[in-house]
Amino acid sequence: MEAAEEEKVFVAVPAEPRAGQSTLAWALRHLYGGAATTTIIVTHVHVPSQMIPIMGVKFHADKLSPEPVRAFRRAERERADEMLDDYIHQCSQIKVKCERLVIEKEDAASGLVELIRLHRITKLVIAAAADRHYSRKLDKPVSKTATEIMQRADPSCKIWFVCKEQLVCTRDKEVQIAPLAVAAPLLPILGHEVQHLQSPQGEGDTEMEPSFDDELEEARKAVEELMRRALKESRRRQQAEEEMAASLQKAQEHEELYLEEVKKREELEAALARADREIAQLRQAIQRNAPGEASRGD
Repeated sequence: MEAAEEEKVFVAVPAEPRAGQSTLAWALRHLYGGAATTTIIVTHVHVPSQMIPIMGVKFHADKLSPEPVRAFRRAERERADEMLDDYIHQCSQIKVKCERLVIEKEDAASGLVELIRLHRITKLVIAAAADRHYSRKLDKPVSKTATEIMQRADPSCKIWFVCKEQLVCTRDKEVQIAPLAVAAPLLPILGHEVQHLQSPQGEGDTEMEPSFDDELEEARKAVEELMRRALKESRRRQQAEEEMAASLQKAQEHEELYLEEVKKREELEAALARADREIAQLRQAIQRNAPGEASRGD
């Protein structure tokens, strides 16, 4: 008896936290079915941000030095990795076999189209729109990515478009999938299988006017100078806070010593007062006894 062929259901999820949970929930409820041979593939296209925020101002990555861009890109990938962990956890809670597939590309739709071709994806679930846009009248994809996927994806792939855990429409298979072309080498990013694809969009970019480039360069230098000053000021303030903390500690120690001295002085004064009272009482007793002794002597 031949073993059942493994079935893979790919679920496209966005970068926003929890934004794809309803899409995944629909796939788990309608396409998983509890079959041991079914695997859910959480699929994400990581689109690197081109505008990098620095001290509240956004600059194009091409206009910044490599170091801050690399740091921002690393933080972006870490956030994406954490987001995918939430989806994996959503599957593991109900003991569903789940894997992840992440690629990096400058356009989400192009990345998914490429994945469908290279991995011969025949079942894909994707959000037709954000959950907040759901209505009973919704009968087709309205998001830019979903609309492009419906138009551009290989026709051998059946696609379910859902919103707020409701099926909006389906694009059925039309032809058998063609033999898989030789794929570009896969590179590991974030510990996942990643297809590193070059974007053709850069070839047709329009060059900016030199004057505008100069202004951006000056702005970049100004921001870097502000960052340097801010770092210096931060260090100065930290040193001042440490010195203030040390002074407060010393003042507190002196205050404790002073209070201890005051306490000892009060105790000493109380002891002296008791001694004075005892001496006074003794003198009064001696004075009262003195006349009796004098009369007995006579």
